[in-house]
Amino acid sequence: MGIQLSVSAPEGARVAIVSKDALFTGGLRHWLGSNDPQLDVVLAATSWGDLLHDPDFPTDLVILDAASSTRNSVESRVRTLRATGTAVLVMTTTGIGDDPQRAVSAGAFCVLDKSVPLGLIDEMARGAVGLPITHRG
Repeated sequence: MGIQLSVSAPEGARVAIVSKDALFTGGLRHWLGSNDPQLDVVLAATSWGDLLHDPDFPTDLVILDAASSTRNSVESRVRTLRATGTAVLVMTTTGIGDDPQRAVSAGAFCVLDKSVPLGLIDEMARGAVGLPITHRG
């Protein structure tokens, strides 16, 4: 039994980034804003609670840093997001003990290491919301 991901916004998508890592968030937000007009970062939250209480949530996609909460497992956060109709990309750091397959089994589109090129994050984000994937560098 597979997970069915729906296409939320074929013309563009509203994106949230959840991470305590300001350098990662700022860099990704800037890169997407400069390179992909179809992915609009409408909110950046430093915590899980901040995301859930932000008036701009839910979004079409959440790029979720696995380390953004110590109280809630990444699987429960992914399930919560998927229940709102939000697509999810999970970002991890090498050495984090969570098994990436658990996040995917919970409904994440994919799990990527935070060290991958920003262009790859963009491509996977586009795929998660049903936009054509184009190589942007």
